[in-house]
Amino acid sequence: MDLELSGKKALVSAGHKGIGKIVATRLLEEGASVAICCRNADELAAALTELNTSGLAIGTVCDFSDAEAIAAWVKASGDELGGVDICIGNASASSQHGEGPEPWRTSFEVDILGTAMFFEAAKPFLLESDAASIVQIATITAIEHHDVPINPSYGASKAATINLVAQLAQRWGAEGIRANTVSPGPILIENGRWDDIRDRRPEIYERDRLMHPLQRMGTGDEIADVITFLASPRASWVNGANVVVDGGYTKQVGF
Repeated sequence: MDLELSGKKALVSAGHKGIGKIVATRLLEEGASVAICCRNADELAAALTELNTSGLAIGTVCDFSDAEAIAAWVKASGDELGGVDICIGNASASSQHGEGPEPWRTSFEVDILGTAMFFEAAKPFLLESDAASIVQIATITAIEHHDVPINPSYGASKAATINLVAQLAQRWGAEGIRANTVSPGPILIENGRWDDIRDRRPEIYERDRLMHPLQRMGTGDEIADVITFLASPRASWVNGANVVVDGGYTKQVGF
């Protein structure tokens, strides 16, 4: 299937590693040009070196808790690429741990406020596109209790982004901007969270692996394929959806 992404311009927040990097790679392979951002200059440079073997990728150091920095990244990237057709919201403070207000504050600033400011800053570019699309990456932890060693601020903040994107689908849909969410289940990526849990807490890894009907973890490619399709013009009639991609890990019946 031709996803009709050739010539499209995409922004991927935190596109330097994990699912974000795999999505950026997939977009490049489909003919899009991509701008990524992350907080670490060395990680950004390493990611761009790899991504540019698949197509045109540019990047900027950007702290997603800084609304002005986000706006500057979006503006500079849109100007350099010659527009923005796709926004992939992947930045998250998911690694926050501990008690008290700080994990909640960081999650709010990055996951909720940073995400909202990202899409708001991109809107003027998206309005100029004939195939404007937003895809936010959330988590099944936002829709179902998931007993993992992570602060509850993660699921709560991601749930807020699902609501945000659903509202954007209704508010901006008439202006030609689609907005959807993808909520992955446990995903095994080299050097990612579940790779770390497999090494440090194998009993938790095995518990969650066996909760999948297929008795394995998902892969980054399996998530990226869904995200790339939703972002593409071939998903033109999908708007306001939260697509759960978890291999049946969650048990809700999706009427």
